[in-house]
Amino acid sequence: MQTGGIGAAADREWIIKNAKGKKFVYDSAAEAFEELEEYGDGAVVLTRLVYRGMFRTKPIEDWQPVERPAF
Repeated sequence: MQTGGIGAAADREWIIKNAKGKKFVYDSAAEAFEELEEYGDGAVVLTRLVYRGMFRTKPIEDWQPVERPAF
């Protein structure tokens, strides 16, 4: 992992964004894709890279759509 300063580390955030724009947070892509169908048409899985510090999370990049992994 890259570091963004003292006590900070790069990490990924995962969300599902439904068709109405509401966001739901998940710990991993696998977990988000397991739940995706429950949010209906237009729902997508998004991810972004962030720096996490002791008291702050700072985005490094904007939200990016994630393709469903092939099984």
